Amino acid sequence: MKISDLTDEKVFKEKIIKQRRKLHRCPELSEEEAKTADSICAFLDDINVPYKKNIAGHGVMAWIEGTAGPGPVIGVRGDMDALPIEEENDTEYRSQVPGVMHACGHDAHVTILLGLAELLSIYKEKLKGTVKLIFQPAEETIGGADRMIKEGVLEAPDVDYMLGLHVEPQFDVGKVGIKYGKMYAASDMIDVIIHGKSAHGAHPDQGVDVICVAAEIITAVQVMIAREVSPLDSAVCTFGSIKAGTARNQIADRLEMEGIIRTLDPSSRMRMRKRVGEICRLTAQKMGADVEYIVHESYSSLINDNQITALVQETAEEVLGKDNVVIEEFPDLGCEDFSFFAEKKPSCYFHLGCYDEKLGERVDLHNSKFDIDEECLFKGIELQLNNIIKICEKYKQEVDR
Repeated sequence: MKISDLTDEKVFKEKIIKQRRKLHRCPELSEEEAKTADSICAFLDDINVPYKKNIAGHGVMAWIEGTAGPGPVIGVRGDMDALPIEEENDTEYRSQVPGVMHACGHDAHVTILLGLAELLSIYKEKLKGTVKLIFQPAEETIGGADRMIKEGVLEAPDVDYMLGLHVEPQFDVGKVGIKYGKMYAASDMIDVIIHGKSAHGAHPDQGVDVICVAAEIITAVQVMIAREVSPLDSAVCTFGSIKAGTARNQIADRLEMEGIIRTLDPSSRMRMRKRVGEICRLTAQKMGADVEYIVHESYSSLINDNQITALVQETAEEVLGKDNVVIEEFPDLGCEDFSFFAEKKPSCYFHLGCYDEKLGERVDLHNSKFDIDEECLFKGIELQLNNIIKICEKYKQEVDR
């Protein structure tokens, strides 16, 4: 199914590009996406698609109920928030908000969902099933996906499958990257607070040096990962912040470390949390210090469902051509809160190529010069439309079997 099969392609593309640029000019940080939500709702009002707003803050959920008969409920997610980055691009649609920019392409994600909403509203007489379009706030900070789930976006009616995508500048426009199984890591933030005993630097034997304790912990954690984690698995523990001491000639009596544990496998996640805590406690004990070990659970690992991913691959090969579909071999130890949806429902999250040489230098996400070739919007819309159609067909085959 192509855009031109449902509507005037030229008029549609002009409308979608206008909407994307409107969003790009007015980026909003996580938990502040009020104007973005208003823009989404205005677009949905214009095409007579029902929605509910103010979910988990500024989240919006729209839905299209097919009238061709019963079928699955499919959720499609797009995140809304921007980043605290000053845009350096010199385009007529550059950010008008000082220090804030859509440097991660969430303006594109929202626009793809809106374009999908318009096409589905035209197609709904042939649609067997229901599609929920989930416009999600706060992906970059607190994990808005989890909050939206807790407020019921996967219920009434219950979602059967979830789809999501992310623009990816490492792929040219017209290409997609698809990953089976483990795609992104889980992350757990950890705080380690070590209590020792202060002493003069000339008399270290009279104190308990928390900096030495921390050094021992850091080394022991890295040795543990190297020798206890299978080479076929992945785990990373990074201590990115250490604060201790006020004078060069004094033994510090308190140290605070902030770190993060990243893992791909859920069982590895639990094991790493436990082992890092054990190392902290045993190391502090043998060196005469006390320690507090605090885990702040963050995102879970994003694991794609193989059956849904196979359907997405099939769709991509039909829409874009087999040569434009890249099967990604390795997972990424970055994090993505679509994982909360994938944890609940069979899901596929994939990468949508967005780079063209006319943009100049190929820069990564979260870069002040990031931009997209807007043709990727229409690739994304057509892919998700055809993913939905294919999942509905597969669902019917299974019901009829």
